[in-house]
Formats: sequence, C-alpha cells, structure tokens
Amino acid sequence: MKVALLFPPQWYPSQPYLALPTLKAHLESRGHEVDQFDLNIECYDIFLSRKYLEHCTKIIRKRIDDPTRATEDQEVRPVYKDILSDTAFLQSILNEVEDAKNVLKDENRFFQFDTYSKAYTNLKIAMQLISYAHHPSRVDLDSFFMKGNPEENLSGILIATEDTVRNPFLHIFEEHLIPKIPWNDYGIVGLSIIHIGQVIPGLTLARQLRKLYPDLHIVVGGSVFNRHADLLDDKQELFKKFFHSLIVSEGELPLDQLVQHLKENKSLHTVPNLIHLEGEKVIRNPKSEALPYEELVCPTFDQLPLEKYLMPYPVLPYMSSRGCYWGKCTFCTHSFIYDSHYRKENEVRVAEELDHLSKKYKTKYFTFSDEAISPNAFNRMSKEILKRGVEMRSLGMLKFESSEKETPELFDDIYRAGFLMLFFGLESANDRILSVIDKGCDQETERAVLKHSSEAGIWNHLYLFFGFPTEEREEAEDTIKFTIENSEVESGIIHSVGQSIFSLEKDSAIYHNPSKFKIDRIIQDPERDLSIVFDYEISTGMPREEVLNVYENFDSIIEEHFPSRKIWNYLSREHFLLYLDHYGKEEILNMAPTTVK
Repeated sequence: MKVALLFPPQWYPSQPYLALPTLKAHLESRGHEVDQFDLNIECYDIFLSRKYLEHCTKIIRKRIDDPTRATEDQEVRPVYKDILSDTAFLQSILNEVEDAKNVLKDENRFFQFDTYSKAYTNLKIAMQLISYAHHPSRVDLDSFFMKGNPEENLSGILIATEDTVRNPFLHIFEEHLIPKIPWNDYGIVGLSIIHIGQVIPGLTLARQLRKLYPDLHIVVGGSVFNRHADLLDDKQELFKKFFHSLIVSEGELPLDQLVQHLKENKSLHTVPNLIHLEGEKVIRNPKSEALPYEELVCPTFDQLPLEKYLMPYPVLPYMSSRGCYWGKCTFCTHSFIYDSHYRKENEVRVAEELDHLSKKYKTKYFTFSDEAISPNAFNRMSKEILKRGVEMRSLGMLKFESSEKETPELFDDIYRAGFLMLFFGLESANDRILSVIDKGCDQETERAVLKHSSEAGIWNHLYLFFGFPTEEREEAEDTIKFTIENSEVESGIIHSVGQSIFSLEKDSAIYHNPSKFKIDRIIQDPERDLSIVFDYEISTGMPREEVLNVYENFDSIIEEHFPSRKIWNYLSREHFLLYLDHYGKEEILNMAPTTVK
C-alpha cells in the first residue's frame, strides 16, 4: 500500500516544513513506499503567476458586475473600482509578479536589497489582489484567514470548505493540484496541519479527496488537531466528510502501524495514538510512548521541489531534539505534541547528518527547529560540527541560562560552528513577571548572556510580549527600558526584536490554572468550541486597552532605536540568515543610517 504525505497551504514559501521529510524517511526505513508533496509551495507557484492574477481580475470584474452582490460587497466595491480603473498599475502587477518571484531565487539580485525589497513588495501586492478577489478572506505570504474564524467551530468548517467565493483553495485544488497526482496509486493519504492558517485549506483538500477517491484512507496529524483531540466526541462529521482517522502526538510509530494495519486489513483498534470513528462513536486508542531518538532516521527531502522555494539556495529545517528540556514556561504549549517528553539526538550523529544533508542537497544553510537547545547540547554539538569540518550556516533557539553555563567560550564555539543567529525568548525583563512565567532567569542573566553572544559575533533576536496576566505598566516599562538600553544605538547587544501581545492558549499551564494567575474567568464561547486562543477577564494588571497602547508605543521605540529594522523587518528569518552570511553582522547594521538623535 503506497502512502502519499501532503503538506497543505498556507505556510511560509521559503523552505520545506520538517514533518513530511521526517515521516517519509521513517516509513521508508520500515519498508513502506512513500511519496511526499508540498502543496503549499505548489500553491504559491500558482498564486504568484500572471495567469492566476488574471483569473483573480476576472473574479473581481464578475463580482462588481453582479447586482446580487451589491449589498454584500458594498465595503469592497470602491477598491474594486480603483483596481479596475488604474489599468497601468494593474498591468504592472501582472507583468512583474513572475520576475519578482525570480528575484528571490536569483543569488545576485536577492542580495541587492533595493531590488529585493521591491520584489517582495510586488509579491505582497499580488497576494492582496488575490485576497480582494476572495474578500473578505485574506491570503498572504504566511497564512490564510477567513472572516469569522470558521476553523473554530464545526459548522464554520462545513461551510468554509465549500465556499467558492471566499475560499480560493477550492479552485486551486480542483483545477490545478488534484489532477497532477495519480491518487489511484495510493491507499493512504496523510495531511500534516501544523498551523491555524492551514485548517480550512487542508480540510478543503481532504473533503475533495474524500468525495473523488472514496477508497483512500485519509489521516490527519500535526499540532492543531492534536490540541483538538479532547473536543471530538460530538464531531463525527469531521470523520464522515473529511478524514477517516487522526493521529495525536508524534507520528512515526502510529503512522507506521496504521499503514501496516490497512495493508493487512486488520482492525484499527490496536493502532496507538489513533482517533477514529466506529459507527457513531469517536474511538480513542491507547497512547504509546514516542520512539527513542536511536530509532528515528535522518529526514529526506527527496521529491520536494527545492527549486520552487523562494530562496536562492535551499535552506533545510533540522531538529536535534524533541520537546523542551526546560518545559516549565507557564504560557507555552509548544511541547504539547511531544507530551512534554524531552529527548535529544546524539551530537556526533547530528554532525554526521548535517554533513550528509549538506552534501546531498548541495547547501550549507539550515534552520534548527528545536524548541530550545540546551547549553550542554549546544556545546557538544558545536564541537562535533567543528571536529568533523561541516560547513554550515544556521540559526537556533536558546533559553537564557546562567552565565556560568552560557559562557563566552560556549558562544565562541557556537559561532565558529556556523550559528550566525540565535533566537531568545526574553518575554519580559521584569524579574517578578519572569518568575511568574517560570523562565528560570532574571534580567541580570538576560543581559550577561546577550553580551556574551553578541561579543562572539552572533546576531541576537528577542521575542517578547506585553500583557501577561497581572503585569502592571511599570513592569512593562522595565522590558521597554531594557530593550532601549541594549538596543542597536546603545549597548548594541540586542540586534532585532519581535514583539506581541500575550494570548491565552488552550493546554498551557495558565489555561489549566487560571486562578493562580489572577484570571477571573476564561470566556468559553460555545460558537468557538474548536478555538485554541481564548479571551479572558482580569481585575489585576493592565487592562486590554492599556496593553494595546504599550504595544503600539513600543513599535515606534523599536523604529527609533533599531535603524537596521529597515533591513531585517523586510526579511523572513530564512532570508535574513542568507543576508547575515553574505554581508556579516556589522555590514547589515551599517546598511541603514542611524536616525536616533
């Protein structure tokens, strides 16, 4: 029984996602025949073409000429008129989209920032045109949004996956992608849905395949439905119209067993981690422990169209551990799919696999997908990479630990091994908030670690948020002050920042213990019973309006104190990795003039 693994849109177009290459490699090691298809990048290849944009223009003309849509489209009709009346601008979009796509694949033009930024802007405009054709939905270069968040309830999913006006993927799959694959060659199709923006596109595809090829067994995996696993008792329609089964937690062992059971026509009751329908009852099979790292194999990117990703060179994802070695941050849900079970690969094997992948796919660029690499693992891994002479340029995620663990010597080795950029989850620079989050560090530690990393030549990127429950304005100001003091125009140990507003997610420690964090009530909306993010009420800390004010003010502070934001804010992390390797940290910092007075 042959297996087809699918990664549906809408996700970033700069590199493959790691799930399919990992599963394909494991299943093949178990003797199964497997093909993998990144329908996300195939979708972009269609979207970002003159032919498809002309199709969108025709949709807009049809909508503006349809009197039955006059009321529904009242808000967007002026925009439609502007698009159709400005023929020169419209033609420029149609004429330039293919070349804009090629700029991002051309190693010469890619590194000319003015050319790059113009091309990227043209691609964003093209995606806006697609969005207007399917208004009020929004399609962009990393996600897909439909008005009303239909993915948050069953009735919304049922309607959205058949909505030919607002859902562009019905046409894309039916006319372009489904006909390209010989579905009768396969007995099982696996879809990996790892992001909310993939839910409607992924289930649209599943529904179409279910109708067209009723003999296919369709199984869904990935982090989104993993977090819905306890909400499916009354969602029989999902199993009847979209997929036959659902795998929770890590997929290697259960998918192998599912394929084997279907081959032998055995009952699915003994497939671990599987949720399926029997009659009208949703059945949850017992869970099994994930495979140890010794039984996992190196991912394979064979069959993936590496030349179609919007990059001049392949940038491959890699993972040296699963779960998070810390696993205590009270807001985090990233380790949920791993059942909070941390384990890592032998560092010698990491170096061997990186060397193998680098030579096989002719690239030195990697992004580590680990939740966080521990200092000890980073130390051993860097030494093995250097010892083996692996030519690598990469980025990774690091948690703040004491400066006794994260020493200048450690960062020197990390940098020499090829890690040009590190992502740190700062979250806050206020010691009380850090304690409530359970980050295991304080502001002094954050400052020392960033200094060590920067002095080694590494680009430090920080993630932080405002509005953690109980956070007061003066505590948020501590984070702002810390960022300013260590910004590009001050001490220079912070090089870029990504800020957000705290969101309460299902399955986080805060969600399960709201009173501990002074949350008065989590708002459970029955019309959003598949929601992952929840509204809540508090009487302690900044109200929502004040949090928004802090966030908006902070954005202008970043603009003022990080002149190079004009560069890095344009670039995806994969694109920025290539820029760091091409220009070096200091040159990028000098590419934008200092504007602070």
